[in-house]
Amino acid sequence: MGSPWFYIVLLGAAVIGYALFLPSRKSGGAQVSSGAADVEATLEHYMTEIEKENTEIIELMAELKQDTTSKQLSLQEQVAELRSRLLEVEKITSLQESRVGKLESMPTHLGNSKEAAASKEAFATPVVESPAQEEIVAPRNRVRDRYPELFDLYDQGKSIDGIAKALKLQRGEVQLILQLASKEESPS
Repeated sequence: MGSPWFYIVLLGAAVIGYALFLPSRKSGGAQVSSGAADVEATLEHYMTEIEKENTEIIELMAELKQDTTSKQLSLQEQVAELRSRLLEVEKITSLQESRVGKLESMPTHLGNSKEAAASKEAFATPVVESPAQEEIVAPRNRVRDRYPELFDLYDQGKSIDGIAKALKLQRGEVQLILQLASKEESPS
């Protein structure tokens, strides 16, 4: 055992054993690095999917916002149109009321029948000549005629929300139509 050859052989066996051990460590390290690469690739794929979904959600939200804005603008236009119609009807109604008041304030018996005929013609002529006045006489029940289903439901005691759902109208539209009809029907 004391011979130098023994130590050389023993040292050679140790080096060979160590050399065999090293390649197995490198292959284990390659497995770890390939596992990390797999995890990294999976995370990158996941992040790409999340970014894609976020982009789709942002586009959907933009579309919804645009649709909502366009619907709101159309509703505002409808409200403005209905307000202008209401103002027009109120002006015409006030003109008619003033004419009726003038006719009622006139004395019923005038001394001269020619004067009575002339005054009657003076008050009657604007009514006949004015096309706006002809429109007022005809559309007294115009709102009721235009929305018979709405008023049928309202007369049955349905709520404004129920009418709006049944006719697929906005709640504000139903209220405005009912208000216009009540103003047309109520004597001032």
